[in-house]
Amino acid sequence: MQTEIVRRSPEKREWWVGATPSGPFIYTPFAKGSDATAGSKEEVVWVVGEPVQVLVEIANPCAFEVFVQSIYLSVDAEDFEAYPAVVSLPSNSSQLLSLSGVSLKEGSISLRGCIVHCFDVITEHKFEDINELLSDAAKGLSLTDPFRSAGGPKLRHTSSPAIVVMPSLPLLAAQIVGGQGAAVLYEGELREIQICFVNASTVPIVEAHMSLNGKQQEHIVSMGQNVLQEALPLLPGATVVVPVILKAGQLSMSSEVNNPQEAANSTGRLVTDTTSAMLVIHYAGEL
Repeated sequence: MQTEIVRRSPEKREWWVGATPSGPFIYTPFAKGSDATAGSKEEVVWVVGEPVQVLVEIANPCAFEVFVQSIYLSVDAEDFEAYPAVVSLPSNSSQLLSLSGVSLKEGSISLRGCIVHCFDVITEHKFEDINELLSDAAKGLSLTDPFRSAGGPKLRHTSSPAIVVMPSLPLLAAQIVGGQGAAVLYEGELREIQICFVNASTVPIVEAHMSLNGKQQEHIVSMGQNVLQEALPLLPGATVVVPVILKAGQLSMSSEVNNPQEAANSTGRLVTDTTSAMLVIHYAGEL
């Protein structure tokens, strides 16, 4: 289960309140609410240190094969590391190429085009020049449209999005100490488990809050919130072990199986209760 990424607001003390489980987390770089059809420019969010990929369509309208020794993104920012790619284009063909890179500093970035090393010559191909060529071809002012003659997939965008580079995001990984298998508890039994939290990011975690959601929260007697708070700020690579005390209670079995022992014998495992309490932790890095 994953929760939405919540923007921390200094004006709101409990900024994590209202975040609900949203199922599998699928990241999209496009900001919510962008409307390209209304004429507003789409905004793309990149993160410092996170690899990004840009799909670029390239075409070869020539009657011979073209071997590109290297091609990589050209941006207007110095703090961007672009990774070159090698490609060979057959005659009269086009191809969608994924070009990648890493932003090294927060700020704003504009994509100018691509740096191409071909025929031992290094040149910059700007996207705006291609847009002018396509516009002239549509008006009949130029001899050829390289993408149309190559039978390309026609996935071109006429305008580059506004790119904002955000600071590195914190990442907290959790693992139960010695919890490789399921534990069997009798009703009413208390058991202390230890959860190891590791800062797996490159920025310190300065704020963290543990809470419960779901039903049957009485099965969790205590959480080591004070242990977690005393370990803050959690530097990159640092770990903290938080104790959690559980109290075994009667579980709601599925309607098909009434006896837990029969469930274990028939399926090899006990039927779990989907309404059990869930331990949730919200954390944040520096503002």
